[in-house]
Amino acid sequence: MGRMKNVYMDIMQNGTGIPEDATIGDLKRMQELQIFEWKEYEQQQEKDRQQQYESENSGETAKVSEITREFTEYFKEARKEERKRNKQ
Repeated sequence: MGRMKNVYMDIMQNGTGIPEDATIGDLKRMQELQIFEWKEYEQQQEKDRQQQYESENSGETAKVSEITREFTEYFKEARKEERKRNKQ
């Protein structure tokens, strides 16, 4: 109980209060980040979610671009061969 009391005291003294929809996890994370304003905390959470999304999808982007390059080379060769056949 002592740690949560400290979290509560930090937020109440340094911030604008605790919103009704805040969870214990939110309060603990606010203390870890030393953020005591709810709006600032929500902005930080959104940044974290965006970074996580980008890092999860960055590998997929690299795979897609690699495959695209491979197919582009393949189709270039196929077009060259087709042009040669059409000229003959």
